[in-house]
Amino acid sequence: MDLSIAFVKNESQVLFQEFTSSEERTKAQVFDMEQLESKDLHGILLPVDLLESQELKEKLAKTSQYAPIKTIKEEQMSADQFDNLDHHRALTLTKSVYSSWTIKNNLKLIENMFANLSHLQGLFPNDRTAFFEELWHLMRSNLGATKLTIAYNHLKKAEKENEKNELIRVVVEGMTKPNPTENKELGEALFKNYEGKFVKPFEVYSWDKESGQVVFLASVKESPVIIMATLFDLTPLQKATLNCLFEGLQ
Repeated sequence: MDLSIAFVKNESQVLFQEFTSSEERTKAQVFDMEQLESKDLHGILLPVDLLESQELKEKLAKTSQYAPIKTIKEEQMSADQFDNLDHHRALTLTKSVYSSWTIKNNLKLIENMFANLSHLQGLFPNDRTAFFEELWHLMRSNLGATKLTIAYNHLKKAEKENEKNELIRVVVEGMTKPNPTENKELGEALFKNYEGKFVKPFEVYSWDKESGQVVFLASVKESPVIIMATLFDLTPLQKATLNCLFEGLQ
C-alpha cells in the first residue's frame, strides 16, 4: 500500500514523504505549511513540543479534517529519523494512527447521526453532487480509507426543449479529497457487474483483509450506489454505523 505522510518540522515548514512497497526510496521533501492542504495525505506527525503553538493549530485546522494527526515525542521520532523511514515502519505507524482516528470518527457520527441524516436528506433531491461529496467524506473518515470510490446514477437535465433528460454514471474518486467525474466507461462497467445485486440498503459485498479491498453495495431512495475502498481494517463498529446511516437515508 502506497502512503503519503507529513512531519511537522516547525511552525512554518513540514517534511513530506511518499512511501511505496518497492525497494526504491526517496528523501523527504520540505514544504511550506501553507502547501500542506494541497497534498494527498494519509497522516501528519506532530512533535509534542509544537502543541502549544496557536498559530500552528490554526494552520493545521483545515488539513486535520481529512488527515489524522498523531502527536509524537522526540524519542519516538525525530525529523532525521522520519527522513530515513522505510515503508514497513511507515505502514505500521499509519495503521496505529488510523485505528484511533476511525474509532473517534465512528463515535462522532453516532452522536450526530440525526443531524447528519437531516443534512444529507436535504441535499439529495436538490444537489446530488454535493450529497455524494459529503457522503464520501463521511465514509472515508469512518472507514479510514486510503482510497475511496463511489459510483452512482445521476440525471443530467436537458439543455434544450426538444431534448430529454439523460441518465449518467458519476464516479467520485479520491485519496483524501473527493473528485466527482462523469465516467461513463467505468460507471457502466461497475453497474453491469453488480446488476441485480442491490437487495439491501447497505451490505458488505466483498472484503479481502489481506489486500484491504472492500466493496459495499447500497441504495439511497432506491437508487443504487457502489462503494469501493482500500482499508487497513473493517470492524463491526464501522459496519454497524454505516448500516445505520444508510437505513436512515431511505
